[in-house]
Amino acid sequence: MKSTTLTILISILLFQSAIAQKYKPTYFQMAELIEDLYFMQEKVETMHPMLLDEAFALQWSLYGNIVEKQMPDSMSINQFYVHMAKLLGELEDTHTGISFPYSERKKYMIDGGGVGMPFSITVKDHRLYVNEYFAEDRSHDIAGKQILAINNIDSDQILQDMRNVVGIKNRECGDRSVEMLFAMSFWALYGETNVYRLKLMGEDTPLVINGVSNAKYFELKKKYGSRQNPEKYRLAFSDDQQLAKMSIASFYGDEQYNQFLKDAFQEIKSKGSKQLIIDVRNNPGGRSRAVDSLLNYLTDKSYSQYKSIGIRVSEELKANYKQKRPELYARIDKLPNDTLFYMDSTAYTYKPNYKESAFTGEVYVLINERSNSAAATFAGVVKENHLGTIVGNKATGENIRYYGDFLMYKLPNTKITFYVSPKEFIQYGGTNLNQGVEPDVLIQDFAYKDIL
Repeated sequence: MKSTTLTILISILLFQSAIAQKYKPTYFQMAELIEDLYFMQEKVETMHPMLLDEAFALQWSLYGNIVEKQMPDSMSINQFYVHMAKLLGELEDTHTGISFPYSERKKYMIDGGGVGMPFSITVKDHRLYVNEYFAEDRSHDIAGKQILAINNIDSDQILQDMRNVVGIKNRECGDRSVEMLFAMSFWALYGETNVYRLKLMGEDTPLVINGVSNAKYFELKKKYGSRQNPEKYRLAFSDDQQLAKMSIASFYGDEQYNQFLKDAFQEIKSKGSKQLIIDVRNNPGGRSRAVDSLLNYLTDKSYSQYKSIGIRVSEELKANYKQKRPELYARIDKLPNDTLFYMDSTAYTYKPNYKESAFTGEVYVLINERSNSAAATFAGVVKENHLGTIVGNKATGENIRYYGDFLMYKLPNTKITFYVSPKEFIQYGGTNLNQGVEPDVLIQDFAYKDIL
């Protein structure tokens, strides 16, 4: 009898423990959320160059008013994040946005025993596809299949919602972020779910997939997912070694990147290659100095990466530059606020540190709609200075005019991080400010040999 009573008590305690650990969304009161909203609006309105346009400033303010009026008495941190992300998304600036509340996701998945997707997606031509499928049920071969709906939500609606959250509306340039944040964004947008019903092209009935825990996800991904991480930097040669093929996944410019460039161009020179393909497709960008590091091997003539750079003058930026960028502070210190100060070209003209192993043959740069930021800037410099031929299926994703050099902030109550760009950049590579760098040679589907 005592044994039975003890067993019942243990069961009750375990049940109570499980209940206590169940995920409870973090909520904030209306006053706290409105304070956060005002804080973010103030930073954007006083710092972002786009808000100098009175018509756009009025329109953006009206969006903010709508968000405020629709604010309920309380709201979960996920719901608030979605509203703020969409509001910042109206700027369509890939360098101004709000970070996902990862601590809340951890609270759900790890502390709260939540479940997530045992599959990943990819976006191609404005459509969703299954990228990898690593659930325990191996009877389904769905990798590569187009997704028409998930849990009765049309895939077009899902993609539109997620693009709005990552701040690109219906543009393809941010689809990499959509892919990376897909599981978390789906959860933030549409709430908790234990089951995913995938309606796939060519299938009569939806495929029902059970969600998996955080630990199980990584166990399955390790077992069934892709085991090869793409190389950040890669160099290959044609059989006769006359053609060198260099792939650069990003321009973040770490030590590995600089060493790769040094070794790669030395090897290209030693093999006597006459043609060089530099592949920056799907390159999200990085640092301007990393672009200069690559151009050191392509030209000995001075150049600038941008046609112009404008700085939105504000007290906030002056204070920041006084502490961190004294050379820029000296330029804007005496200027009135709410003006866009354009630096003369001498401020950003660069004299290459020309390398002995520099390449002097024919250069081809591969681009696509996901060649963004510094990758698009690199393509624009190559095109403007006639350093090579731009080849691709589409223009670069980033517009010729874009914004950057952002400053980071944290909302006072929800503690979500957001970032605002105070600079306007107009790069080379085209005359239409609302388009990217256009290819010199337009090829839809190609192998390297097709370029030549």
